[in-house]
Amino acid sequence: SDSEVRLSTPQGQQTHHLPAWERSAGIALSQPLYRPANLAQYRQGQHALELAQAQEAAAGQSLLLQVAQAYVNVLQAHDVLQVQTTLRHTVTEQAALAQRNFDVGLVTITDVREAQARLDAVQAQWLAARNEVDMHTLALQKLTGWAAPQPWRLPPTATLPTVTSQQRDAWLADLPSAHPVLRQAEKARTVAQLEVTKAQAGHLPTVDLQASYGQQRNPDGSLTQALPHRTTVGTIGVSLQLPLFAGFATQNRLREATTLAAKAQADYEEAQRSLELAVRQAFLGWQSAQEQSAALATAVTSATTALQATQTGYAVGVRINADVLAAQTQSDNAQKDWLQARYRVVLGYLQLRHAAGVLNLDDLGQVSALFSRTGGCGMTSS
Repeated sequence: SDSEVRLSTPQGQQTHHLPAWERSAGIALSQPLYRPANLAQYRQGQHALELAQAQEAAAGQSLLLQVAQAYVNVLQAHDVLQVQTTLRHTVTEQAALAQRNFDVGLVTITDVREAQARLDAVQAQWLAARNEVDMHTLALQKLTGWAAPQPWRLPPTATLPTVTSQQRDAWLADLPSAHPVLRQAEKARTVAQLEVTKAQAGHLPTVDLQASYGQQRNPDGSLTQALPHRTTVGTIGVSLQLPLFAGFATQNRLREATTLAAKAQADYEEAQRSLELAVRQAFLGWQSAQEQSAALATAVTSATTALQATQTGYAVGVRINADVLAAQTQSDNAQKDWLQARYRVVLGYLQLRHAAGVLNLDDLGQVSALFSRTGGCGMTSS
């Protein structure tokens, strides 16, 4: 700093004012030696970083599952559309046949109108199925950023992924270290416990190392010394601060931190129980889908055999158009239900790994490899 000081000196009956400049500069340093609250805050920062990383991992796994779910929705919508297309073709042929039979006098106008009514209803269902395909395709495009063309198919001979009860038990045992959601709860609990440590530090003393260095110059002299001079002062020492009373603020802060730490502990236990339940439920859901897939495979065979028998009966004149239409519808629906059950097996496998917190890009790539490459594109892990 640079300042001007006026010196007043009496001489006889008059007072003379003399300007005197004073220049000074200084530096002060302080290094904490013992501050428990600072150490706890530093550790909180480390755990907060790990908590953010766990949040990122959980979000990534959720995105993978959302993409898989969206793709399966597209597949199911295409299967429904295919069934409705086949049904519409069959009903169109029956309506045309009814019209030809009416023209030659074999059926009445009522039969023609009934066939037309069935065709109109099937046409409406076909339009709704096509709209579902467009809607699910747009939803998949929103997640992936690319317009999905005709999807790949899941071949009947594809070996679906399996999970053993030993794998499920291993995932349950590894939940605290593997699942990102549980790691988030664990880091939040640790941060809350360190907050208690910070509050307790309000009762503890602090020790700081302090050092200062300063220089003052008086080029015009001063009151105590008329000649120009310079003064240098340096100090170093240890400062001890001991809290005595803060109006119960420290006690109340400690009570609040302790309560929040207890809540974080309860949240961690609740998250662990919820995730264990989710893993067990996902495993049961996958098992159920696998059993349904096996049962519906038998239903497809039976429905196909019944359709062939009905078509043969119609050819020899012992069946009518309505019988063929019913058998065709039953066969198509059985095929659709079987395909959807197989999709549920695949999706249930991914949901199970997501519930266990171990879903990754390799799992999505493994599932994508099950689909046929003919006629379109499939899920990619890129």
